[in-house]
This record gives sequence, structure tokens and C-alpha cells, in this order.
Amino acid sequence: MVEPTNPNQTLSLKVDQSRRPKEPILIIEDKRENQVLLEGICKRIGVPSEVAENGDIALKMAKQKQYSLYLVDLMMPVIDGKTFIAEQSQVEPNAVFIVQTAIDQTEEIIEIMKLGVYDYLIKPLHVEIVADRLEKALEYVYLKRMEALLIDEEAKELKSQLEWLNYKESHRRTTEVNAELNSILNLKTTMMQGSGLGAMTTLIDTIDKIKKEENGNYLIQKEYWELLTENQDHNKTMLKGLDLAVDVIQSKFVLQKVSSNQLLSLLPEIAKDFQTEMEAKQIKVNLPVVKQTVSLELELESIKTVVHEIFTNGLKYSKTNSNFDIFVTFVDGYFCLSAKNNLIEDEYAKQLLHSEKKLVEPFYRIHPPVESFHHKEKFSLGLGLTMVDFILQKHNGMFFIRNAIDHTTETKANCVIAEIFLPIQT
Repeated sequence: MVEPTNPNQTLSLKVDQSRRPKEPILIIEDKRENQVLLEGICKRIGVPSEVAENGDIALKMAKQKQYSLYLVDLMMPVIDGKTFIAEQSQVEPNAVFIVQTAIDQTEEIIEIMKLGVYDYLIKPLHVEIVADRLEKALEYVYLKRMEALLIDEEAKELKSQLEWLNYKESHRRTTEVNAELNSILNLKTTMMQGSGLGAMTTLIDTIDKIKKEENGNYLIQKEYWELLTENQDHNKTMLKGLDLAVDVIQSKFVLQKVSSNQLLSLLPEIAKDFQTEMEAKQIKVNLPVVKQTVSLELELESIKTVVHEIFTNGLKYSKTNSNFDIFVTFVDGYFCLSAKNNLIEDEYAKQLLHSEKKLVEPFYRIHPPVESFHHKEKFSLGLGLTMVDFILQKHNGMFFIRNAIDHTTETKANCVIAEIFLPIQT
């Protein structure tokens, strides 16, 4: 479903060694000189490799050991490349193949791609081209494994969250007072964090104590006035976010049948909106290319708001020099768009482990506001994920956000996965 990231849809390009599978590449090549060349290229990019002299040996080796991908020569004795690919695909449906061929003709290339291979190389081999293709293929293997993990996790999460939503609805009326009280407490905490009303109140109290009177006027220092102006800017942003939240809540959602491609076409534009922030934090955003198209019923502008908020939330809490990955999967009749970011390791991250389901509560925040993102937030005061959840409910969809551990590479990493589920229309 998720294809390798298109270079034109990748921002802040940088090879991340941690996003490589730990298994070696299996080079299937009968000529010794090509074996040496390919082993040297693998070593150059820091990837282990092993060699099989023909397809028969390769099939036996693949039974004994897992490989990240297969670099296959088409013309070999005993068992040729096409036969190897066909037989290994039966055993390992998700195997990734790169083939080598000396025939640079359109018809031959089409036949090669029909084998279900990831990519092809034309002989004679060029070191830089091979190295670049291997880097991209290894990234593709990472993405495919993450997709498979997500599908499994999403199916479990969907069942769990449906049970939670049913439980929450059945107890809603008996807990209305507690819910209202929690919202008030959340609002109080949020308004006193970071810039804005809380900081302005403290500033005014400070100025009141140190102000000077001259010619019937009060004099205050320039730095205090600048701080007041800065915090007033934050207050305006908060009020603007509250106005937008009210408009969304009061609006009538007119859902129209659109293709999933129309939704996905919003991603590059939204990612570009965060270019400055991504460069500052050295974050690479990977957008999916999806072959399968399904029909959805959407109010496209409000869904654009949802995706923008997921980008905002994910990027502002991502650790520096990391990846922000977007995946598309199809689970139990739902179109699922998932965003995964590596988590900043701090005390707030520990709190998140026990507060996942509270994140959609109005005004709830774990982490204080990230000031560098305040102009990017469409909503404020901790309302962003609340509005995401509200909008998706109006689309008969669901929103989940959860902690996870990325097991797809040798180095495990804590991450957060935000997921929107939209029912597929038949």
C-alpha cells in the first residue's frame, strides 16, 4: 500500500542510519567481479551483505536466514533471477527485490517490473547509482515493516478504542459533573502556562510595584512594554483559536463523496507550511505514495484542519534531528492515516504513558505550550486534539493517539502515533 517516498515529497533530506533494517542484503550474482563490486558498495554505505552464486543457493540461504532485501541478477545458471523471485515471493510475500539486467529496452523493463520488483539496475553498474538505489530500497523496507506493524496495532487499537467509546458513552450522564470540573481545572492550568494571560498578569503585577510617576503619567521600562506586547500577541492567538473552535462546533458539516487521493493531495501543501519549523528542528517529513484509492465522505476543508493539527501536534513535540512519518493503511473497512513522531525524552513523556485518553479532553495539556509553534496552532489552550476528535465524529470517524515503541530497527525508540479513521464508502 505505502510505496517508497517520492524524492519530491521528502523534506529536509538526510540519511538516517537508524531507519535501516539490521539484516544483511543478499547479493545473488554468478560473476565474481560483480560480486566484489556489489559487496564493496554495500560496505561503503555501511550495510552488511552476503553472496549467493545462483538462485538455487539463494533459496536455500533464505530458508535459513532473514535478509533485508535481495539484489538479483536475472541471467544465472541453475536457477535464474526470474525463477528465484517467483519462488521466494511465494515464501516471503513482502520480500523486496532489486534486479540487474544488461537489456535496456522498454519491453524488457516492463516485464521486469511485472515480477513485482522494487527497482532495477542496468549493467554495467555505476557505483553512485547502485548506492543511491540501495539507500532508497532500505528506507522502503523500513516503511513496509512499519506499515505491517501499524496494521496489526491499528486492528487491536480499533477494537480497544471502540470498547472504550462505548464504555465512555454509557457512563457519560453519571459523570457529567466530573467532566465539567475537569474541563475547568484543565483550562485554569493551561491559561497559567507559557505566554499569554498568566504571564501578562504576572507582568502587570510586577510593573505596578516598580512603576514611576512623572508629570501625571506612569513610566514603565521598555523591556516590560515589549513583554506585554508579546504576551498580548499570544492572547490574540488564543482568542482567535477559541473563535475558530466555536465556528467549527456550530457549523453544519455537509459531507461529499471524494476519493482518498483528494485527501492525500493536501499533505504536501500542509508539510510545506511547516518548512521553517522542520528546518529549525532538523526534522525530516516522509509522505506516503499510495496505490489503492477508496471513496470517502468528507467535508474537505475541515479534514484539512484535522491533518494540519496532527502535523502541528506531532512536529512541535518531536525530538530534534528525527523523522515524522505519515502512513496510510486500510483496516476493517476504514481508511487510516497515521502520523508517527519520535518523542522528546523528558518528564512530560512519562506522564503521557498514563494520559493517552485524556488528550482529547477540552483544555487538557501535559506539556507546556511550545512558543515557537504558537503561530502555527489553529486552536489554542489545549483544544487542538479536542477539535480533531470532534470533527472526525462528525465524519462518522474516530481519532486515537497512543504511545508506541518502534521495533523496526535495531535501536528501539519511543514514539507517538496519531491516527484518524474514516469509514470507506462502497
